[in-house]
Amino acid sequence: LIKSIPATFSSFTTDNLGNSYLFNATLLEKYDMEGNPMKNFSNKNLGNITSVDAGNTLKVLLFFKSFQQILLLDNMFAPSGNSISLVALGYNQTTLACSSHDNGFWIFSQQNSELIHFDQNLQKTQQTGNIPQLTVMEINPNFLTEQYNKVFLNDSAKGVLVFDIYGTYNKTIPIKGLHHFQISNDELIYFKDGKLKSYNMKTLSEGEINLPTTDIFDARTEKEKLYLLNKKSLNIYHVKN
Repeated sequence: LIKSIPATFSSFTTDNLGNSYLFNATLLEKYDMEGNPMKNFSNKNLGNITSVDAGNTLKVLLFFKSFQQILLLDNMFAPSGNSISLVALGYNQTTLACSSHDNGFWIFSQQNSELIHFDQNLQKTQQTGNIPQLTVMEINPNFLTEQYNKVFLNDSAKGVLVFDIYGTYNKTIPIKGLHHFQISNDELIYFKDGKLKSYNMKTLSEGEINLPTTDIFDARTEKEKLYLLNKKSLNIYHVKN
């Protein structure tokens, strides 16, 4: 155990530098890889924070579902311009959003059950079309992320749908019951049943590690660090080989 951060936050994420981001309602706090406080951000005018994507540490994406808004934060945790109104872009039923490799972002719109990509100039560049028609199954996705030139859309009842960065459907990974996950090279890493588990998308092999405590409800790993969130704190561990 390196550091225990007292917190009553319900959600968190991490970036590839090992920084952690705790958020709840209208407050977002950032800590470095050793658990020291760095920055915080709050904007009550946009409602509660639905999700945080820290895949790009220079443009952390905050999604506010109730207000249909996206806000980007720079490395100083200041807004990069005004918030982005998805309604103004023509989409008022957006349920998920994530950042993309080209400083743009993806959304999942319930209007046509499709993924749509916007570039940094807010121009629509890609869209999947109606996903139930492509996959021959109804979906109710709850998580979206782009990693390693692939877009991953999670449906806890159906599995993880994989698309390329042009919006072409590839396959569905048959892992169910997930709320979110990480992608590290070929590994899909997720917390389930009190354990941190992995699925290799090339070899199809699976692995898991037992965690040092049992009172946790979320876990992630970055840079030889293990992050465990419980009702009272975020605990950061160094993982020994």
